[in-house]
Amino acid sequence: MIRKLIVLAAVLAMFCGFGVARKLTLLSFNKGEMCDDNSNAQVSLSEENVEKAGDFSMKVDFGPKTGNAGSYIAVYKPKKGAWKGYTNAKMIIFNPSDKEVKIVWMIKGAKMTNTPENRKDWPLTLKPGKNDIDVKIEGVLCNDEKSPLDLSSIFIYGYFNGTDDQAVTVYIAKLYLENTEK
Repeated sequence: MIRKLIVLAAVLAMFCGFGVARKLTLLSFNKGEMCDDNSNAQVSLSEENVEKAGDFSMKVDFGPKTGNAGSYIAVYKPKKGAWKGYTNAKMIIFNPSDKEVKIVWMIKGAKMTNTPENRKDWPLTLKPGKNDIDVKIEGVLCNDEKSPLDLSSIFIYGYFNGTDDQAVTVYIAKLYLENTEK
């Protein structure tokens, strides 16, 4: 009898939306995970600009835009790419500069194309110091402002330099998804 109640509770939880974890860490810097694709950018683990002693952050040195090439970091075909059921992306990013810097967070949906109907860019202005970023990802439209962003199987996500003509350094201390709906 108890076994049947446990199975029934599990089935009900799946159909009531409780089957999706409330939080999914995309990159665990403490386990050595970092972006695996970059152009004109350097990525390393750092003990600087972290939330607590003993943690690591991902230090990103974005280069300036040169010609047609931008400076970016990304996770290509992420192992943790099933984002359906999560409502928000949250990140803690430290800007060590005494000036605001601009970077862009980008998601490409399930298709391989880099077209406005499969991509969403979020410009981020980072004040000096710690920045708590909360980006709504569920139900948003792609850059074409018509197509819904497909979160079922993310093709690539990452950051690029939004200032273009200047080098920018940031420290990403946390990067995770959360289901903020109750």
